[in-house]
Amino acid sequence: MKTFFALIALVFMYLIYGLYLAHFDVRILQEDLSPEPPRGFFDYRGVTNVHTRLSSGSGDVSKVIEAGQAAGLDFLSITDLNTFDKPSSLAGYHGNLLVMMDGEYSYLNSRLLNIGASTSRHLQGVGRSQVLFADLLSQVKKDSDVGMLFLAHPMKARFKWTGEYPPGLDGLEVINLKNVWQEAWTSQRGSFLWSLTILPFNEKLALLRLFESPDAEIALWDELSQKRPMVGVAGADAEAKLVMGSPNAFLRFPTYETLFSLVRNHVLLRSELTGNATSDVEKLAGAFRSGQFYMSLDILGNPKGFNTVLRNRRGQVFPMGSQVAFEEGLTLEVSLPQKPAAPFDTVIYRNGERMLTSNSQVTQYFLNQPGVYRVMVRVIPTLPIPDGKKWIPWIYTNPFYVGVK
Repeated sequence: MKTFFALIALVFMYLIYGLYLAHFDVRILQEDLSPEPPRGFFDYRGVTNVHTRLSSGSGDVSKVIEAGQAAGLDFLSITDLNTFDKPSSLAGYHGNLLVMMDGEYSYLNSRLLNIGASTSRHLQGVGRSQVLFADLLSQVKKDSDVGMLFLAHPMKARFKWTGEYPPGLDGLEVINLKNVWQEAWTSQRGSFLWSLTILPFNEKLALLRLFESPDAEIALWDELSQKRPMVGVAGADAEAKLVMGSPNAFLRFPTYETLFSLVRNHVLLRSELTGNATSDVEKLAGAFRSGQFYMSLDILGNPKGFNTVLRNRRGQVFPMGSQVAFEEGLTLEVSLPQKPAAPFDTVIYRNGERMLTSNSQVTQYFLNQPGVYRVMVRVIPTLPIPDGKKWIPWIYTNPFYVGVK
């Protein structure tokens, strides 16, 4: 009988704690219904690396598009694995959401994200495309119509690149959410199981508390960026599927909408998107190609209004991803939309080494030497017991290449 009452007490305490979690807000910014974009730019937020029922996902394309609309995305890159016969008729605008039918493809022992392609001439089946991808990866400059090639989850076991990284590789998936959860299962088994227990009450909190800085991916990114421009992208690797023993037995969570709200890429354009799908995809692809965007854990707060630019003494402004000759008077300027309601750091890196840490809403750093510069913003939100306070990265910018050939 004592055991029975003890069990009832535990269940009661769990439900009370669950009600507390259900109302727990992890956001570090005050909600602004109409946040302003940074001066001189328009901020468009989107998600890449998304799988539907055409490959490993749980939802059909129309349901994924509905989730993207519900999450308030501006663009969505669907990248079904080794799908060469894509439903291209679904590409384009669906309300305010621009959908791109991109792809993820097996190459040797790795995976490549192909984003922004306007042709399928390099997509000729798994076998033939191995040869075509090898040719594209060998080219320092390739035709823009074949899109960009990003190395997906570069540090994931069984998918790591071996040998030299090819000159035609445009970038790396610095953040891959699925890999984050899998790493948590391997290295934080107890914490992962705790997240499962709180998942029914607060799905976003359960996932956020497992997020760790992708240090290995960032170290590789810094290393390659010093050799040539290397774009960093955040991928959801969204499937909305938790496999339960066999591929045909799964639960549909985390949901697509939840995954789309966690991590996003924010593209900063000098001019607005027009509503013309063809020209707008070209604009977004151009921004991706040049690294004119930042990655953000939007679950912590809407970063719209954030920007990092280089400014020279003549007042010229250079956006993220820019390649700029070194000269006296260059200033790196970092602006947050508002001061977070939690301790935070704005950290400026040169060639992967920390150069400055700031706690100001606006930070200026005078460059006194060439190098590859990027910015990270991290925060210390207070999470419910048993977590308490912990550093969580919020924003990663793409690099500036200053005096680097």
